[in-house]
This record gives sequence, structure tokens and C-alpha cells, in this order.
Amino acid sequence: MHLGALNSVLTAVEPDGERVDKSGVSPVMEALCAGLRSLRRPGEDPPQLVVLGDLFELALSSTDDAAHTFTQFVKGLRPGSPDAAVIPEIRFLAGNHDHHFWTRARAHHYVEYLADLPHDQPLGPDEHTSHLLPENDTVQFRDRMIELLAARAEPAAPVTVLHSYPNYGIVSASAERVVVLSHGHFVEPLYRLMSLLNVVFDREAPEAVIDSQLEAVNGAWIDFFWSSMGDSGDVGTTVRSIYESLQSEKDMDAEIKAIRRAIARGMKGHTTLRSRAAAFAVGKILESGVTAAIRRERHTPTLLSPNAKEGLTAFVNGPVAQQVHDEVGSPRRATFVFGHTHKPFVEPQSFDAFPMPVSVVNTGGWVVDTPQPEPVKGASVVLVDEDLNVAVLRCYVQGDDTAYRVNLASGNASETNPLLDELHAAIDPTKDPWAALGQATENTVAERGKQLTLRLAEDTKTLEASYAPTAGVH
Repeated sequence: MHLGALNSVLTAVEPDGERVDKSGVSPVMEALCAGLRSLRRPGEDPPQLVVLGDLFELALSSTDDAAHTFTQFVKGLRPGSPDAAVIPEIRFLAGNHDHHFWTRARAHHYVEYLADLPHDQPLGPDEHTSHLLPENDTVQFRDRMIELLAARAEPAAPVTVLHSYPNYGIVSASAERVVVLSHGHFVEPLYRLMSLLNVVFDREAPEAVIDSQLEAVNGAWIDFFWSSMGDSGDVGTTVRSIYESLQSEKDMDAEIKAIRRAIARGMKGHTTLRSRAAAFAVGKILESGVTAAIRRERHTPTLLSPNAKEGLTAFVNGPVAQQVHDEVGSPRRATFVFGHTHKPFVEPQSFDAFPMPVSVVNTGGWVVDTPQPEPVKGASVVLVDEDLNVAVLRCYVQGDDTAYRVNLASGNASETNPLLDELHAAIDPTKDPWAALGQATENTVAERGKQLTLRLAEDTKTLEASYAPTAGVH
């Protein structure tokens, strides 16, 4: 959802596209929450909300902007009220953009563990991950900060926020079905960088790059750059500009030239020739790095790049399968739900660790990454009933007018799906709140694209002026 990000369609943004509008609410947010409230079964308790990471944008936005938008989300869900969309307990799995919340929850969890540990018992290690099934965690991973943020929305009942990371499992009563949910950033090599370095320096075998130690090895790296830069004052704004510049070759070129110019000017005590040589070398390194950044999973035109397919296979066959085996056993059917790539899809896939095809579902994302619409980008809500039938409510994909009409798909691999039949009867895409959601999303996606275009153009203009020759300077 990337709440607080200027490119999120769920964030209310000022018309100039430069600031979060804290006096308004995104029309997409309003329509989405109304749609979720309309799915409430008469006479039954509402479902639980499970958020698959990147709920908060902490890499490119400030904490207060993200928190403000989250408060609006809670107001729209109305937990504890007669028409609530969800119960007042949220299951939260951190992503790469809000990984810092997991780090904080881990620290608090360890403090609670220490407080209850008798002095004559040996101290155990700080856990880097939770169990797949929350009931197997001796102490639950709670997030007091997110609970306090939710309380600012003044819900009818206090909201409890419980963490699972990196995976959360739901098992049927017969243990024949399991649904595993994860943010999914570990399918991408960038977020396994420290593991890859271990292989380079011969500390790990290549097959160990995706194993149970993924978080222990890579968590600090994810926090370092991807989950706190937005709260780094003016530097956070600079990082956002650099990140957005990856969408424009002209802006990227201007960024690199500006950095080269700054290095050439700033190397005091060195000859002009040496300064220029250093600037040239850094420029070449940046050009190479930008090329790699462009190839990040989110920016590829296919649903899954070869690297992501390989990462997905290794992650499901590795950490996911191990947790399922240890805590569930051998379920007959499995579904794996993740997000991260912003490209929604539903597809049965075969994995060596599971006897039958696994239904793989990607939720997509609620952001506009590029100035022009990308038909593979969009967002879904995944619905799971008490029998672990899975239905996918595709809210939109970027494209023509018909792409913004909600539609349904089954998340059950080669099986009947009574949940899907129920939802088909309950949802009419031509009527509100679903028609309102489609119209609001179409308008806001176009608006965010225009705002991104203007920000890129303004950044390029500023950068070009920073390295343009001036009188008397050569």
C-alpha cells in the first residue's frame, strides 16, 4: 500500500504532487474501505486483516506522513463498529520499505523475554524470525507503535497489531490445506545481497543463499537503506528524487553529471586533473549501478523476471517448505501469497518440496512507479475463508478504461471454489462502491503519472543548472 508515498494512490497528495495533503483523504482509500466494509457477511464477525508488508512507506517518505495516512485507513475500516470491515486485530508482515517495524518489534519481543526469564536460566538468542504459525511463538510479536497510531483514528475498539515475519501460515482444521503469506522481497537478489557476499567470500555454499538465515544475514542491510531513509531529513527527499529518477534516462543522466561535477569541485587539495579523474570514475560506477537498478524486479515488463522466478522457487522450496514441514506436516494443498513486485497474478506452479502444484498469488501494489501506465501493474485484495478457499479480488490494472473494473479470480489450484461463487453474487462491478473504486483509481493513476512527470522534469532542470558552466568557470 506504501501509505505516505507520493506515488501511492491511497495517499492524499497536494495538487502540485510535492507534499502529502493532511487535510484530505484519497478517494481511492475511501472507495477501497467502503468496498471492504460491503463484504461483511450479515450476522457474522468481520474477517481479520493481514497486511503483506510495505503498509508504510519509510524509504521514500517521512514517518509522520506514513502514519497520518495509516490513521485514515483505520478510520475507513472502522474496527469495532457495527459496520466494521475487519476485527480490531491486524496481522502485519513487514516488507522492505517498512522493515524497521519488524526490527523494533523484535527488540521489544526480546525485552519481554528477558523480563520473564529467571536469573538462573541461560539466555537464549534473539530470534530473527517468527514461527509460521503464531501459536508456536512463546511470546507474540506485538507492535505498540502501530497500535498507538491506530488509536489516533479513535476506532470503536482498541486495535491490536501482531507481527509475523517473513512468513505467516493459516492451516485448515484437517491440516490438509495451508496458506502461506509473505511480503516476498527475498525473491529478489537485491534483498539477499549480504548472503550473496557470503558466497563471494566463500563463507557459504551457493545453495545456502536462500535458507533459514536470510533475515539474520540481510535484515540490517534492508534496514540500512530500504526502511529508514525517508526519515533522514533533507537527505530523505534527495533519496526519493534519486529513486524516481530511475524512471527517466534524461533525469538519470542529469543526476550522474551533477554528482560528477560536485566531486570535481569538492576535492580540495588535489589537482584539477585528479579531481576530474575521480569524478569520471565515480560517474562510470554510477552508470553501471543505475543500469543494475533499472533491472530491479519492479521495473521489468514481465510478471516475473528469470531472476525472480529463480528466487521464488528457492524461497518456496527452502524457508517456506521447511516451516510448513516443521509446523504443519504434509498438507495436500498449498497456496503461497506474496506482493512486493506490484504486478498481480494468479498461477499454479510446481515446486519440488510440495507434492502437488502450489497456487501462487501476487497481490500487486497500490503505487504508480512510472509516468506512463504499465499494463502489468495493479493491485488486488486476497480473500480467504474458513475452509481456506482463496479468491482474488483484482481492483485494477493500469491500462485502458476496462482495466479499472474490479474482477474476481480463483486462488484454488484445480479445485472448486465456493468462496468465489459467493463473491460473484455479492460484487457488482458496475455499482458502488466498486464502480466508485474503479473510477477513483483510474483518475488517481493518471494524476500520479502526471505529478511524477512534473517532478522528474523539475529535478532534471535543477540538476542541469547545478553543473552548467558559469562565467569564469571552466
